[in-house]
Amino acid sequence: MMNSSDVSGRGTWHTAITFVLIATTFLGAVVATGGYMVPALAIATKQALGVDAAFIGYQVTLVFGFGGVSSLISGGYVGRFGPCRVLQAALVVGAAGCLLYTASNLVVLTFGSIVLGCSYGMTYPAASVLLSRFGKPERLNFLYSFRQASTALGAVVAGLIGPFIAILWGWQGAFYAVAALGLFLTIAINGLRPYWDDLADRSFPISAPWAGVRIIISNKSLFMLCFVGFGFSAVQVGVLAFLVLFLAEEVGFSLAEGGMALSLINILGASSRMFWGWRADLLKNSLVVVSTMGIVTAVVIAVFSFANPEWPSWMIFSVLSCFGMATFGWSGIVMANIASRADPDKIAETVGGALGFMFSGAWVGPSIGAVILQVSGNYRYVFTFLCVTALIAAAMAVRVSFQNS
Repeated sequence: MMNSSDVSGRGTWHTAITFVLIATTFLGAVVATGGYMVPALAIATKQALGVDAAFIGYQVTLVFGFGGVSSLISGGYVGRFGPCRVLQAALVVGAAGCLLYTASNLVVLTFGSIVLGCSYGMTYPAASVLLSRFGKPERLNFLYSFRQASTALGAVVAGLIGPFIAILWGWQGAFYAVAALGLFLTIAINGLRPYWDDLADRSFPISAPWAGVRIIISNKSLFMLCFVGFGFSAVQVGVLAFLVLFLAEEVGFSLAEGGMALSLINILGASSRMFWGWRADLLKNSLVVVSTMGIVTAVVIAVFSFANPEWPSWMIFSVLSCFGMATFGWSGIVMANIASRADPDKIAETVGGALGFMFSGAWVGPSIGAVILQVSGNYRYVFTFLCVTALIAAAMAVRVSFQNS
């Protein structure tokens, strides 16, 4: 196996933490855009295919559910092929998922949701290895929070640009654009492999998909942290899955206005993550920040569930702004806590196992929400479920916080 100093060294710009951070965040955002196109274009897809809102909710469930599965599997491949090669694979798989999702056949479209989910989960273990390798330990909360902003940035692009492309060239055009960008970037980043994949070893044993889960289960603090992430993930994705549909069907928003609302909370979510990560690095117990976010999130969801056409737009956007600033910052801090507790040689597997739990939350949120919506026909019951889940996650974070202090 080649040593990093033989090829790259710490002095080259290819391995400078600023470049690594920006590059992995951008690549993650591109892959995430494909997944978030599903809820962002929910209205257009629903009208074109003649399906109901619950069907779109299930598609979001598949995207994030299989994201968890792929994170478990891809973590074991980073050691053998290198993080850059895994990121390239994620871009190619994401492009394939976008193309499949444009099919008019519901079975093929559903398979596209699965493939999109697989690409989404592949980026995290690879990026985590790079950040932990080239970043400073005392800055991990900020680094991971910045990197996690890729999810919000992907949702911003999907919500802001997706509907306008759909108006001009049809809803499939947005997925074609993301697929083309993903394939272009796959080729463009190939030059980074000598610097990022220099420690890759083809003889490195690929761990079983459940290896990361075993690591998590055997460590009490990691196990509890994963359940904190599970709850917050369920809330975050659950709200995003039904946000545009709720605004369109219950509040009277247009497709473009719904997309703007989705973009607003994700822009604020992306920017606030960096602030919360920076703040968490200054605190002895960073999970205090996470528990506070959970309480604020629950309150905001409770208020938002009463939105109706009589509410002025500024009030709706104000409530959504609070949601964006309070809800998205948890992931980077939780992941930094997990990475700092992991064996340095098992970071990819540990992060992959943790993400399995968190993506399960992303699967549970919209899935249970879709069932509640089908049974009750009332979005308020969906938001009540998400509000309670946020409070439980906050309570769990408080418990872990006291254990760590």
